[in-house]
Amino acid sequence: MPERGYAVISLKTTGLFPYQRDRVVEVAVVHLDEGGHITARWETVVNPESNVGGATNHGVSTAELLRAPTFAQIAPRLVDLLSGRVLVTHNAQFVTGFLMSEFDQIGYAPGRGLEAVCTMQLARSYLPGAGRLLVDCCAAYDIEIEPGPGALVQAVAGASLLAAYLHGSPSAAPWTDALDRAELNVWPALPRATTGTAPVGTAPAWVHRDPTPTVVLATPSFLARVTVKLPDYTGPEEHLDYLALLDLCLLDRVLLPRDTRELRIQAEVSGISPTDCTALHRGYFEDLVRVAWSSGALSIADSAELIAVARMLDVAPEVVATALATPALAPRQPVTSIDEVLLERGDIVVLTGDMARARADWGKELVARGLSLGTAVTMRTRLLVAANPESFTGKTGKARDYGIPIVSEFGLRSLIGVR
Repeated sequence: MPERGYAVISLKTTGLFPYQRDRVVEVAVVHLDEGGHITARWETVVNPESNVGGATNHGVSTAELLRAPTFAQIAPRLVDLLSGRVLVTHNAQFVTGFLMSEFDQIGYAPGRGLEAVCTMQLARSYLPGAGRLLVDCCAAYDIEIEPGPGALVQAVAGASLLAAYLHGSPSAAPWTDALDRAELNVWPALPRATTGTAPVGTAPAWVHRDPTPTVVLATPSFLARVTVKLPDYTGPEEHLDYLALLDLCLLDRVLLPRDTRELRIQAEVSGISPTDCTALHRGYFEDLVRVAWSSGALSIADSAELIAVARMLDVAPEVVATALATPALAPRQPVTSIDEVLLERGDIVVLTGDMARARADWGKELVARGLSLGTAVTMRTRLLVAANPESFTGKTGKARDYGIPIVSEFGLRSLIGVR
């Protein structure tokens, strides 16, 4: 019987559409016990055998891919790592789509289909007001993501995010139920057959990426900087999955004509009507423009990128002209004085850093005044109290992005009248 716990999985792929010959080129799995503690981790690059895509998409060199095992060769070990555990990933529709496609190509199907707990979808409950990207959800909790392009970096970040959800759950019941179901769902043994030139059932060593002595972090593109600040979405889950796919399309590049066609197909497969798809595209574009305007005036280059996105999403020209003509809201000005901060009943206050007074004591003070104590910084946070307001952490960075006031512990004393 497999050990009880969670398996967080992350992939790197040649593209975004698994049923149009895009393939997996890297797999990472992180195991957590029932308490959310990391117990083991694995990673390997994967030879896609045909379409290697562009290294700019996945960061794996052709030389690394050519000496890597195929998916057929890593599949037996991968099944062992996932079977009987709660499968967890960020943007589950994307990841499970690729896994199902790869498993299908070697004639294998998990017993009850491939279902995963989605940390992106869970953010709607645990991080209301946060964005949907993994980096955004992690920053809300002050979870540091190690530098590097690999799938293991994302899997570890996803595992830390899951642990934050587990530790912040008012009840263990949903997680216990998920563990019970997964424990009973042991995946069937992999068939001993051959697929192409790679025998299924062989077990070569998993191959890590080549070490990179210095990780040079590229400056995020304009669209990437805007995408990470997009507001949360409260509509149907399948719509959120579709919007997350749009995010992926824009993080590294502007949509290509092929991507536009595949997006329409993906919307149809997800049961999104043409009318709803048009509305999602318009809302997505308008959110992009709104976030772009919030940082100040748009440059000519920024406007050109937004217009290119609008064309690829078939947004009506009059909608584009109206959105780009003037900001819907004036940019939020940073708070320059504690006198400008006004707290009202129900406002969410988040504490971060090592403070002179115990956080539990501060929590009692805040609740006694009708305020709410939050654990993560989202767009709904009203105030961030930091041990060092000048520090640069995930929480202080998100607060600055969202225009949330940041005060010291002593500033909080003044605001709520504690001596």
